[in-house]
Amino acid sequence: MSSIAVFGLGGFLGNPVLESLQQAPFADKVKFPILAVTRDTSKYTSTDKVKYIEGDVVNDRDAVIKELQGVDVIVELVGPDPSVFAATEKVAAAVKPKLYIPSQFGVDIAQSQSTLPGFLGLKTDHSTKLRDAGLKVVDIVTGLFGDKDSFVTHTSAIVGVDESAKKVTYLGSPKNHFSYTILSDIGKTVAAAAVSPNPSELPDLLRVNSGTISQEELVAKFEAAKSVKLGVKEVSAEEALAEAKKVWAEGFNGNKFLYYLQVLISQGKEKGLWFGDNDNDVVNPSGSAWKWTTV
Repeated sequence: MSSIAVFGLGGFLGNPVLESLQQAPFADKVKFPILAVTRDTSKYTSTDKVKYIEGDVVNDRDAVIKELQGVDVIVELVGPDPSVFAATEKVAAAVKPKLYIPSQFGVDIAQSQSTLPGFLGLKTDHSTKLRDAGLKVVDIVTGLFGDKDSFVTHTSAIVGVDESAKKVTYLGSPKNHFSYTILSDIGKTVAAAAVSPNPSELPDLLRVNSGTISQEELVAKFEAAKSVKLGVKEVSAEEALAEAKKVWAEGFNGNKFLYYLQVLISQGKEKGLWFGDNDNDVVNPSGSAWKWTTV
């Protein structure tokens, strides 16, 4: 059985991960309570399954280290913040869990950097530093992710939908797919890795996805959901890449993050968001543990 600690409860993945760890087929492999680290325990109520621990990894690192002594697995769900990453690296080096799952998810960073050099390098550097500390680190990447009920509308802007103008501007072929994973499936994937009886045998990188969908298929679902017909404009993959190189040369701009994702989709398979192969069977052999959720 694995004793598990989780950082980063306030984002999209906190609840799916905690819920999955408490449910079959994972719960009987978890040593409860799960230690959930938060800066404000007043928002939560501990149970026999989850113990909320007040801890600030940046400003009160020693207290967090003391609370987590003996933990087998640390799951990190925090945003990509340099100071937080540096603090969790020190916590992990002191606690020495058998497995560390860092805040990766989303794009395959190594692939994406062939189009956008250095893109999300902070995350890559974080995993490297954790490994340099002698830890077993498993990076989990998922393609685009979101809740099943809101996924289509949540993702529409990334494929070029401008709802107010009633138009869509495709970068690259409308038939280009992208990989995606529904939040509940990410929770199960993390849980499956966390309760692995032999974490040292897990690959360093797990690419999973609930499915793939093309840009035009997602737009069709958006049109059906909104009862609207969008005007269409297409920009070739070559044109999109040429423009992206100019934009990227100006430096990273957080306000353009959705644009960067659209550029990756425009470049097709194995460029960061459309996985040619996945590791679904590593965490969910032949779909025996759960059924992947599709849109």
